[in-house]
Amino acid sequence: MTTTTAKAAALSVKQQDSILDATHRINVWEGAIRSGKTIGSIIRWLMFVRTAPAGPLAMIGKTRDTLARNVLDVIADMNPAAISYTRGATTARILGRLVHVIGANDARAESRIRGLTLAGAYVDEITVLPEAFFTQLLGRMSVPGAKLFGTTNPDNPAHWFKKKFLDKEKLPLDHPERPDIVSFHFNLDDNPGLDPEYVRGLMAEFTGLWYKRFILGLWVAAEGAIYDMLDDAVHTAAAPDPDRWQRGWIALDYGTSNPTHAVLIVLTDDRLHAAAEWQHDGRKKGQLTDAAISQRLAEWAGPLIEHLPVAPIIVLDPSAASLRTQMRADGWPGIRSADNRVDVGIRNTSSLIAGGKLLIDKAKCPILWDEMCGYVWDETALQRGEEQPVKTDDHGPDALRYGVMAAAPAWRRWLPELAATSERDQAA
Repeated sequence: MTTTTAKAAALSVKQQDSILDATHRINVWEGAIRSGKTIGSIIRWLMFVRTAPAGPLAMIGKTRDTLARNVLDVIADMNPAAISYTRGATTARILGRLVHVIGANDARAESRIRGLTLAGAYVDEITVLPEAFFTQLLGRMSVPGAKLFGTTNPDNPAHWFKKKFLDKEKLPLDHPERPDIVSFHFNLDDNPGLDPEYVRGLMAEFTGLWYKRFILGLWVAAEGAIYDMLDDAVHTAAAPDPDRWQRGWIALDYGTSNPTHAVLIVLTDDRLHAAAEWQHDGRKKGQLTDAAISQRLAEWAGPLIEHLPVAPIIVLDPSAASLRTQMRADGWPGIRSADNRVDVGIRNTSSLIAGGKLLIDKAKCPILWDEMCGYVWDETALQRGEEQPVKTDDHGPDALRYGVMAAAPAWRRWLPELAATSERDQAA
């Protein structure tokens, strides 16, 4: 018995049914994370590769690295003899077939498949691909009998893939706009191999919008308050005594006419704390030069960071290039540009707050607390299928998420699945 066959023997009924029923031109496994959809899709892909019509095959991910981590490494674990692949290479050998390995991380990705005439394709995380690339991919699958197999987590219900493909699956079979597609929806309960304790931990790591998408597997839109879990009695507390501080991060959102807002985050044994803030509103108090901002930040931060056993990491708004230059000239240590992925930063901050791993000292960070409570999704952007916060009174929340992203090495051990998801996003 091969390794692949042995794995198949432990599949759930839903996984087995999806493998048998994935006979259409487009075959999609969608739903919650860790729900078993990837294993089912991979087994069906390997079955296809073994019997696929002659012609080039392709496997696509946001990047080659994410594809390798999410899919190619899994194939190697299932059946080492089935695949030959060197990390970063543009081709692999799978069951003796040459397979193009392609990253599709931007609008230019379309050119990477131009000229190919494909007999089949596997796509990891379809919704993170550019629509133009996916359209081009389908057009390149012109060999008779060519099929596409892919996975995705849910996204906004206005996402192009849901509107143009998944929703049209519901049309009558003879409807001219119905694509030749079949999809299989998976929940956590559909993965028979998950330990109940792991599932409980996984469910605790996501909250709000991301709980609905990643855990329940729902295609839901962001709406209303972004940090809708905030409770004064639960999520605020006085910062611990400075002698308990183990590490620190100063995160700053930069403005000229808009406010410049800095937040000090400190680590204790089991939590992060937003322990202090500094803000200057240029519109109300007059604009400051970069040199003046650097000086005033030093006056504010100096007495605080004296309590830290090591120098803090300074995380700056990526747009603050001139301030970064000034602060380096002024001798600030450990300056780095912030990770400004808004969705990932908000997701991580939400999960840490909901899990009781990030507390805000309301007395010392009153502006931050008020802005966090008023931080809402932009309804106009949602109508376009985009998820963006309203760009008003958002400087404190922006600074906080910069700090949260920089502090990932500290909270990774508390929320390992959240950290792994963030790392996949970073690679993408």
